[in-house]
Amino acid sequence: MKSNAIYKFQLAEHKKSTAIFCLVILVILAFIPIYNELSLIFQFQNSSTIYISGLDIAPAVFLFICGLSAFKDNFRMALQNGISRKSLFVNRIYVVLTLAVAMALFDQIVMILGKAVASLSANINYSGILEQIYGSQFTTQSGGFLTGFESFLFLIILFITFLSLGYLIAVGLYRLDKKQKVACIVGFYMVAFVIFPLIDMFMASQLSTILYQFLDFVMGISAQNPLIGIFSLVIFSLILNGLTWLFIGKAEVKN
Repeated sequence: MKSNAIYKFQLAEHKKSTAIFCLVILVILAFIPIYNELSLIFQFQNSSTIYISGLDIAPAVFLFICGLSAFKDNFRMALQNGISRKSLFVNRIYVVLTLAVAMALFDQIVMILGKAVASLSANINYSGILEQIYGSQFTTQSGGFLTGFESFLFLIILFITFLSLGYLIAVGLYRLDKKQKVACIVGFYMVAFVIFPLIDMFMASQLSTILYQFLDFVMGISAQNPLIGIFSLVIFSLILNGLTWLFIGKAEVKN
């Protein structure tokens, strides 16, 4: 009973923000043909074509933020009500799976609506993330059931990974005091935006080339095989959740 309660409690935390997010995406999608017609009438559009891309990476970013804000209050409430760390963690996994599947379904609906909007005008071009990464086989929806299932599965694993990464960062930061949090945030910024670019510049971009080649390999971009990307994301999400379990096991209740 308690396990079921902590699942519902964690899931309920995301209901309102998820509904608002989905509504915003649909409003943006509905506004595009209106903008296109107005731009043709009043001729204020600089480009002859409106390119819509990245709408299905927006749910991944949204879920990452959901993960960042989902630990502290749930952890306190669970322990104060006699719910074990293990039960909290297991039910968090169920919540992650639920949100990832729901958002992947929503994304597929957005993809269908986006293609429908694009078909109304030659001035609108809609493309999803799989089209951009893996190209031709996802350019249209004519790839059949297997291509559609592959796309759906890729999105589920992608969303699980982003949500798990956000949750891991939240658990990790929870265990630190204020000075350590500031040091981590500043340290990340310095490494990502100062030290790495400087080293890369002195190495004539060899570092960024190695990083790109690694991402190309693990995501199967050159091979044009999303199954390689799915496999890599599964491994990465398992590592993220394994680390999360270790952090939760050692986390103390703070006031």
